[in-house]
Amino acid sequence: MELRVYVFKRPINVSLKMNKEELKTLLEKFDAGQCTAEEIGVLESWYLVWRSEETIDFEEAEAERRVDQIWDRLKLDVEVKKKIVLWPRIAAAAVLFLSLSLGLYFYQSSLIRKQELVQQDVAPGGNKAYLTLADGKRITLTDVANGELAEQAGVAIRKSADGQLIYQLSDRGAASDKPVYNTIETPNGGQYQVILPDGTKVWLNAASVLKFPSSFAGLKERRVDLSGEGYFEVSHNAKQPFIVKSQQQEVLVLGTHFNITSYTGETTITTLLKGAVMVRRSGKIANPLEGEDFAVLKPGEQSELKERITISPADLEMATAWKDGLFIFNKTKLQNILMQLSRWYNVHVDYSDVPKDRALSGAIKRESNLSSVLKMLYETSRINFIIEDNTIKMKK
Repeated sequence: MELRVYVFKRPINVSLKMNKEELKTLLEKFDAGQCTAEEIGVLESWYLVWRSEETIDFEEAEAERRVDQIWDRLKLDVEVKKKIVLWPRIAAAAVLFLSLSLGLYFYQSSLIRKQELVQQDVAPGGNKAYLTLADGKRITLTDVANGELAEQAGVAIRKSADGQLIYQLSDRGAASDKPVYNTIETPNGGQYQVILPDGTKVWLNAASVLKFPSSFAGLKERRVDLSGEGYFEVSHNAKQPFIVKSQQQEVLVLGTHFNITSYTGETTITTLLKGAVMVRRSGKIANPLEGEDFAVLKPGEQSELKERITISPADLEMATAWKDGLFIFNKTKLQNILMQLSRWYNVHVDYSDVPKDRALSGAIKRESNLSSVLKMLYETSRINFIIEDNTIKMKK
């Protein structure tokens, strides 16, 4: 015989043999204040069954007292009569549920462990990054103390108290004849801010890499390489243009504020907030009229690089929300949302059942735990996600 219980607005088949695990989990959810209205209704019915079934007998007086406490917490005002028999088929299940809740039975199984994993939460990311110097030395910026970290090519490198990596000209060392390159890398679940030697500020999102010279002195142009996502506030210098190279494109600026999203396997998007930039497919930018297509952006516009470069109005708030500590989605494809969550919370995503064309809108702080974000998505879409084995999955 199987029992068909309606809990998450869809039927869940549970055999009587497995009711101990299922029912214990439901009680734990109630004690944690996480039960839905439907689940509380199930608890109410089980209480009625227990009180109405004459054949049920508890071995301990303490057990009955504890059950009545549950009834009181449910704040029900129902007069129960022993002659009323509700859901007779689940009477045995009710006994198992209540006895387990009172500590009369202790049962461990792979299903319980699996459900405990489902209830796990994931904390948000934070200031985490690695700095690799020209000599190959790798510094974990998360753990290293504040203050000066190194000096090279006439530039002092230090970490500030508010989590910034700052490059400053030094009087102690001589500038190098050749560019000396450093690399800063943020892992999944990390972000960091860098102030380059020319004063340019760069915010790096999770899973991003920025390669740059430790000094721009004597160079015709200020060229950096970006993989992932970065927000730039470029220091103005008309004689030394600033170039950001990312996958399949280069962005030329003189002094401006812009965001580049350029993760491997995703569309490269450049969003301009202030000033002007020229976007061109990979190649020399000196003569943009030669070779591959290009575009000049005005503030409030964004370019997308696919087969060609296309320009469209930008949602500036959404494009830079990550830098301001927010997730903002505005008719964003669900797959793209989950990609962002995967990088920030350092989790995997099972995309097998995710609707490809579903788009959602919503906003929440990036400092929120993952479960809060998934709840926001549920309230927007009625799509239920769970966290299992460090993986976001759709709940069927």
